[in-house]
Amino acid sequence: MNNVTITDLKKIISNKKKILIISHYNPDGDAIGSSFGLANYCESIGIEAHVYNRDQVPIYLNFLATKNFHNSVKTIPDNIDLYMLLDFNDLERSGDEMMAYLQKILNHKKPAIIIDHHENNKIKSANLFIDSKASSTGILIYRLISRFKKKINSEVATCLLTSIITDTSSFKNSNSNIESFAVSSTLLDLGADLELINKNIFRLGGINKLILRNKIHSTLRHDSDLKLAICHATSSFYSDTNTTKEDSEGIPNGLIFYDDIEIGIFIREIGKDSWKVSTRTNNFIDLAKFCNIFGGGGHKNAAGFSYNGKLENLTESIISNLKK
Repeated sequence: MNNVTITDLKKIISNKKKILIISHYNPDGDAIGSSFGLANYCESIGIEAHVYNRDQVPIYLNFLATKNFHNSVKTIPDNIDLYMLLDFNDLERSGDEMMAYLQKILNHKKPAIIIDHHENNKIKSANLFIDSKASSTGILIYRLISRFKKKINSEVATCLLTSIITDTSSFKNSNSNIESFAVSSTLLDLGADLELINKNIFRLGGINKLILRNKIHSTLRHDSDLKLAICHATSSFYSDTNTTKEDSEGIPNGLIFYDDIEIGIFIREIGKDSWKVSTRTNNFIDLAKFCNIFGGGGHKNAAGFSYNGKLENLTESIISNLKK
């Protein structure tokens, strides 16, 4: 493990011919925006860039594109000379197939870089550029590529602005710092298409999405002492409404903007007695430390974890640990 600077990163990238960029499964706007932004910029300076994600690009992010996108390690070229892990710092977050692939890469000490803004790094055999004060990984990618001579084009600028807007919830979250506003302004000057971004990521969707969200909110449990709002969705919620997990994106973010709620938690069923937990707050507690109790992690204000067991046991465990 070696902490590197932006200058170091530029030197490492500059002499490479073919890179692979990997982001976490269930990708959000920051994972896709930062990955595609970096890949498209590298292509513009003559570096062949490939992007891997276990999952497809979410529908609301389909306006972003890159040249070489992979959902399987089988299609990745053999002669990659640099591996770049963006927006995650635990190999498990890349998915089983990619985790096995990366373990071989790291064991053979091939050049790898982690660029991330999450805390609690769990990967110990790569060059690290981690800044938990950055509002998004897209910010870190901007810091990097702005060091190169070639001007950032509008396509790249749109990718990076998407990452900032989605990870700050349109600058409503407490991670919306001076740098996020300043970089966003610069990206707009460079041609980032704000109208296109807003049109896609904030569209409300069809009536089925509204029905799904009504079902989710009907499970709401409020703890006034903890200033907690917690709700859940079982797999049947999605099948009954003909919706997908994408239609419940942003549920915990929405909860914390109500009066007397400081912690929003959304629990989604991902398998039999298996759950994905997403948590949000605005500087009320350190959610990264809280989720670490369950083997997860993230940011102080946005974190998550997975859980195997009964829903009622999970809910009670969340509440009891919050009280501690």
